[in-house]
Amino acid sequence: MTTVETGAHRMGDLAEAVAKLEEQVENVRMLRQIVERLDMEIAARMDEIETIGGAVLDLHGDLDNQIAEHDYMAVEQSVASLRGMVDVEEVLPAIDAVLLLTALRDDEPVPDLTLPLSAFEDSDAGEHPRLTQEDLDRDFKADLARADQRWEEFWGDHAWTESDERDSHLAKHRAEAEREAIKDRARRAAAHIEKLADHIGDTLWPDLVEAVEAGDRRRAVRALAEAHAAARETEPAYKLYETNLSVQYESSPVSLGAVGEYLSGFETWLTAPEVE
Repeated sequence: MTTVETGAHRMGDLAEAVAKLEEQVENVRMLRQIVERLDMEIAARMDEIETIGGAVLDLHGDLDNQIAEHDYMAVEQSVASLRGMVDVEEVLPAIDAVLLLTALRDDEPVPDLTLPLSAFEDSDAGEHPRLTQEDLDRDFKADLARADQRWEEFWGDHAWTESDERDSHLAKHRAEAEREAIKDRARRAAAHIEKLADHIGDTLWPDLVEAVEAGDRRRAVRALAEAHAAARETEPAYKLYETNLSVQYESSPVSLGAVGEYLSGFETWLTAPEVE
């Protein structure tokens, strides 16, 4: 082989090596683009999931103001929004997308994503806060009993000048104590709604996010099921609040502030005789 032929052969080998290297570089570049797209999609889905937790906490702050103002219609809308946020049909696909894309990116086994939505129908899932009318009524009676006890401690040995003065004083005390106990019962019902929102936003959702980041689908699904059950509980919780707030209005309309004034005025307008 001549010197020229040898040089040409070497140049050919070099060109072939360069072509292979360029092909490898192009393959690496394409793989990097794929990984970047996967990373972007994973980050976007994680952001969707994390945003829900923040939205629940923001809604908890809204509820606090709405309850303080006795704006029961706004409270009803807020709890409906909360149930919409913890939508299994929206959240579960986002969780599974993160887990699946992460497994593909990291070349790990694909997780088992089979789980029927019926698995989320159990409203007893988890240990979310619970409250019933019986609980409230029991506390209501205990409040009245303590009020009677306090009256006896202060006025039981008092020397009354009139025979019926004692009974009159006790009756006024009991009437005031009952109004306060009614207000407190409504406040407890309202606080139950806030506790449910707090439980979802502060306890369950951080656990769900942590589980997804760790690739633990079983734990993530369990947290989602518990959040879903707690969100469903807000519907009867609102009915409990509405019922006891109505009793508070009947007992003392002025105790509801501007809302009480509006309802009282509207009620007066409805019952006013028609002017011919």
